[in-house]
Amino acid sequence: MNRPREFTSKAFRVRIVIAVTALWVAGHFLGLHGADEQQPFGIDHRIPWTTSRVVGSPEPPLPYTVEKTFTNIAWKAPLFIIAEPDTDYLLVAQQGGEKERPSKVLRLRDDPAADHTETFLEVTNRLIYSMTFHPGYRTNGHVYVFTHGASGEFARTNRISRFTVERQGAHRCDPLSERVIIEWHSEGHDGGGIVFGHDGRLYISSGDGTSDSDGWNTGQDLSELLGGVLRIDVDRVGGTQPYSVPKDNPFVGMTNARPENWAYGLRNPWRMCIDQKTGQIWAGNNGQDLWETAHLIRRGENYGWSVYEGSHPFYLNRKLGPTPPVAPTIEHSHAEARSLTGGAVYYGDKHSELNGAYIYGDYSTGTIWGARHNGSRLTWGGSLGVGH
Repeated sequence: MNRPREFTSKAFRVRIVIAVTALWVAGHFLGLHGADEQQPFGIDHRIPWTTSRVVGSPEPPLPYTVEKTFTNIAWKAPLFIIAEPDTDYLLVAQQGGEKERPSKVLRLRDDPAADHTETFLEVTNRLIYSMTFHPGYRTNGHVYVFTHGASGEFARTNRISRFTVERQGAHRCDPLSERVIIEWHSEGHDGGGIVFGHDGRLYISSGDGTSDSDGWNTGQDLSELLGGVLRIDVDRVGGTQPYSVPKDNPFVGMTNARPENWAYGLRNPWRMCIDQKTGQIWAGNNGQDLWETAHLIRRGENYGWSVYEGSHPFYLNRKLGPTPPVAPTIEHSHAEARSLTGGAVYYGDKHSELNGAYIYGDYSTGTIWGARHNGSRLTWGGSLGVGH
């Protein structure tokens, strides 16, 4: 059934006035008679149209609506959510990072009626961006956490740490169990995503490190751990480092290149996720002036920043890295998105038609999209709804 429509825009009214005026002028100069002087062709008399039910917008409604959930809990700037493996609990990272207001990870039951939380982890003087569980979490209790700080200081760093969850008594992380795995300088676009791939390696997203227009010119510089995605092996120690570099990383042995780099040319890949069935890794990337992008992350690829913003020229005078630029998998102009955050690949029974789709959103507009990729190309994409 078609939705009723209502045309009330100023532009539409102007077009109606122009059309009516044109008809009057044509009739005046061509000697046409008015309606009162001539009967309508084929009918005895005119019947006024008074039964119109035209209301609403000409655009069809989006297929899904968005509802708030877990409304019984007083949230304070939640940044990240993840399901705890083999439990019916969720973990939520809340913004903090100051001595007076530590960053916390809260643990709550995966039930929209939940009305209380417990503290899973508390970190002082650093922001918690995200976290992920080791594939062997069931037995080793290892959780990897991406933090940034120290808050308020000029020289700040990104840090990946491993914590161990207590197995007896309260189910929480002991802050004293922290082991710093890798750390690097970053004072602006920090990235913030962290996932384990199906290969057991840890993937980490890293921004260009500055607050505007790649001020350090790191997007195409492989000698830094900035502006891309890193890949490391946390189960094997490499020399004095608490991790090793997989031998099949694309830039191993390349002069002036950090071997931890897996892909590069990203401005601020704030969120990463993995397709649990296919192993595809997605990153949502915040744009600069005109474009927001999402990328299917692949070995050795260069996504162009800051020579390009998405698929469009940005600083063409800057030198490209050692591999050619690759266009984004998904691209939105600032006419429809302003801060593409990222999302997750959906699998479930409730909306089975979305199985295998990357569901992602924009922080500024609240718009939510979906896209499906078969490993070679996008096979579907479109708007799903608008958040609150």
